[in-house]
Formats: sequence, C-alpha cells, structure tokens
Amino acid sequence: MEEGNIGFFAALWRFFTLYKLRKTLGLVRAADRQFSGSVEGISDAFDITHDDMVTRYKGFRDAVSQVEAIAEQKRARFEDLNTEETDLIRKRDGAIALAEKAKTANDTAAYDKHAKAYEAFQLRIDEIETEQAQLETELKELGGTMDKYLMQLSEMQREIQRLPKQKAEEIAKFITSKQIISLNDRLQNLQTSLERGPIDVVLKANRELSAKARISEKLSGADVKLQDAQYDKEGKTAAARGKLDAILAARAAEKDAKSGTKKPEERPDLVRQ
Repeated sequence: MEEGNIGFFAALWRFFTLYKLRKTLGLVRAADRQFSGSVEGISDAFDITHDDMVTRYKGFRDAVSQVEAIAEQKRARFEDLNTEETDLIRKRDGAIALAEKAKTANDTAAYDKHAKAYEAFQLRIDEIETEQAQLETELKELGGTMDKYLMQLSEMQREIQRLPKQKAEEIAKFITSKQIISLNDRLQNLQTSLERGPIDVVLKANRELSAKARISEKLSGADVKLQDAQYDKEGKTAAARGKLDAILAARAAEKDAKSGTKKPEERPDLVRQ
C-alpha cells in the first residue's frame, strides 16, 4: 500500500513538473511569436537587444575602468618607490663617504653613526626593490588582462554599432519574404480562377455532351437496325459469291468431260438453272 502511494505521488509530482515545463515553453514560444511575426516585433527585438547590450557594455566598461584605476595606482606607487630609492641611494652614498672619512680619522663614534645610517638606507632600498619587483609582476599581469578586457569591450562596441544595420536588413528580409509569399498565394489563386473560367467551363461541358451523344447513338434502336442491315447485306453478298463459284466449277468440269479427261458430275441444282 505504501509503495502504491509513493508511486502515485511520484507520478503526480512528475505530471505537475512537466505541466509547468510545458507552460513555460508555451510562454517562450508565444513570446518568440510576438517578436518574429511582424515588423514591429522585429524592431522591438533589436531595440531590446540593443538596450541590453548597452547596459552590459557600460557595466563591463565600469569594471574594466576600476581595474585600470588599480593598475594606475600600482604604477604611481612604482614611480614613488623609484623616487624614494633614488633619494635613499644618494643618502646611502653620502653615509659611505662620511664613514670612510671617520674611519680615516679614527673617529669611532662618527664611524658607528654613519655605519648605522648606511644600514638603515640599505635596508630600506632592499625593501623598495622587493616591492618594485612585485609591482612589476602585477602590472605585467594586469596589462595582459587589460588587453583582453579592452578587446572584449571593442567587440561589444562593434556589435552594438552593427545592430541598427542588422535591424534594417532583417526587417527588409521579413518584408520581402512576406511579399513573396503573398505574391505566390495570389498567383495560385489566379491560376485557380483561370482554370475555373467560363471558357474552360464551356469546353468541358461540350466534351461531356459529345461523349453522351456518342453513347446514346450506340445504344439507340436506330443503331441496332443499321447493324442488322449491314449483316443482311453481307450475307447476301456471301451467298451470291458462293453460287458464282459453283457455276464456274461446273463449267470447268463440263469442259474436262468433253475433252475426255474427266466425266462431269451431275449437279441437279445446276441443271435446273
């Protein structure tokens, strides 16, 4: 019983899921027909796409601008470090010169002072060079990323600029195709109209009437009598031809008898004639 309930609820859940899916697809198809069924729909489709692409372009451009701002900050930081390093190198060289003089003069206190200054300058220079190396790597990576972003922005910009032309072309295609379909429909209707014209009706009626007349003549009594007369005439001709053949045969036999070659056969019917 429980398995049956589970199967029922599973089937019910599948029914409603598929129903919702079909409703969604139906709405999508209906929306598609709104855009593809008229010039206004096509125009709206391109306008909506244009506005959407412009919005995405602006958002992407703003994000790229923020990345560029970060890169600019890093470049500015790199320049500041260069300036600071140049100043520290000059001071470090001064500390070296003073330490050298103190050592020559055997001035230990002065030497220690200048040596500590040198160490501080050199430590900071080392830190700057480490940070500069890191900034160079980051700026190089950002440069490649920015090139990719700028290329994408350029492609989006070209696509946006192409939309008005593409819109005009697609509207022209739609109108042309609709006109061709309309002309083909009119041509088909015109051909149908010509086939059903009055002349075709008259010719067809006369053909049918002539056929009926021939059948009527063949089946009429006059036609049967004509056949009987033809049969009687042919019979009489055949009978006359038979009598002629018999007479000729008798005459030939008589001649043969007189010449002694053959005794003629007596034909009572020929004697009477």
